[in-house]
Order: sequence, then C-alpha cells, then structure tokens
Amino acid sequence: MSEKRRPTNQQPYVTRPMAVRRTDPEPKKSGCGSIGAVIFLLAVIGVILLMLTGIIPSPFESQITPPAKITPDGSTPNYFITPEGMGTETAISTEQVASTPTDLPTLTKTMLPTQTSTPWSASFVIRGTPEAFPHTLLYDRYTCEEYLFIGGEVWDLREAPLKDLTVKLTGTYGGGVVDLSSKSGEVEIYGQSGYGFVLDNQQMRTESLYIQLFDTNGNPLSAKTQLTVSGQCDGNLLLVNYKQVQEISN
Repeated sequence: MSEKRRPTNQQPYVTRPMAVRRTDPEPKKSGCGSIGAVIFLLAVIGVILLMLTGIIPSPFESQITPPAKITPDGSTPNYFITPEGMGTETAISTEQVASTPTDLPTLTKTMLPTQTSTPWSASFVIRGTPEAFPHTLLYDRYTCEEYLFIGGEVWDLREAPLKDLTVKLTGTYGGGVVDLSSKSGEVEIYGQSGYGFVLDNQQMRTESLYIQLFDTNGNPLSAKTQLTVSGQCDGNLLLVNYKQVQEISN
C-alpha cells in the first residue's frame, strides 16, 4: 500500500508570486551643489563690495529727493490726484511768495570821521632825563636851605647853542602857584644858551612842577615834562637840557 503523500503548503509554480527586485540604491550626489553655493556667496560679497565703493547704489541709502521744478512764471506746480469718482487728475499750481521779516533791525553803515590833521610831533626833547645835583656845583655861595635851582641849556640839530627860546616852569610848590619864564641864553652860568629858575627852597619832596619849551610866538616845541624834587640838599639843583631832533614846523 502506497503511502499517502502529505499535502504541502506550496502553491503550484504557476500561481506562486514573482519575487520583487529590491529598489536600486540612490546614486551619490555630486559636488555641483556645493560649488553653486560657493559661487553664490562670492557673488553676494562682490555686490556688497561694489555698494561700499559706490560703484553701484545701495538700496539701504536714503534717496535724494530731486528739487521741485520751477515754472517760467516762478511758481512751483504741485500735482494732486483726485480720488476715483471725484474727477480726473488736475494740476494745481501753488505760487510761493517770499516773505520779508519786518522785526529784524536794519543795519546802517556808519562812516568814520576822516582824519585831516597831522599829529603834533615835538621838535625838541629832553636829553637824557632831568638830573639832580648839589647846588654847590654852580651856586656854592648859597646854603641849601635858601634856594632850589632849576636850569639847563638848549641845543639845535648841529649841537650848537640855540638862544631866544622860551622855557616855562609851571605848577605848584610849597602851597604856592608857580608860573615862571626864562629865555635861553640869558642865564649863562648853565652855558651859552642857558636858562634858569630860582625858588625858595621848601625842602620838601614834590612832583607838582612842570617844564616845557616854546618858540618866540608861544608855540610848544617840546612835550610838557613833570619834574621830581627830592627836597634833599644833595639834589636841590635840577639840570634839564633840550636837544632839537627835527626841523621846527611852521
């Protein structure tokens, strides 16, 4: 007796499903994408550099508004678009009028006076400075307590004695007013063109006496000079000598 064959779970060959092939592996991506990214980055950097150097305008910079157009009659046209349904686009001309402020002060040009006169220039100056000496240098027969002596000489441009000019001594001394005159050449103890004054010696220090040289018509030839009197016996003789420095102007 033949054995019965066990049934198998295998299906007939013709009905067995076909084996499905596995999906092919994806090919590896090439490096083209990386190269493109590098090129794009370089392009961006180049554009930024061109913007920084001013070759191309930067979109981030503020745009300059062009000035308004001026019409031949001096007015500035302003254009307004009428909303839809209210009419067509109409040009409205607004005339600009320059206003003149009235509250600003008016500047007035002031003319300075023209100088027509020439500043006075002295023809004589004091040679050196007034010097004080003991009176015994010239007046040894008098005592110190008696007198105060003031005198000197007058020289011209060539250092020659110049006579007949007036020397005035003015001011106050010891409570009294002093107004004395002496001609050059009349007190020869000081020299050929000597002049001189004698005051009662108050033996006091003062700076209230002034001396000045004049011509024969009373016109000043020198500046008015302040004298200093020490009141001491070793300085009761003041020598003041005048020297001509330029021609006497008429």
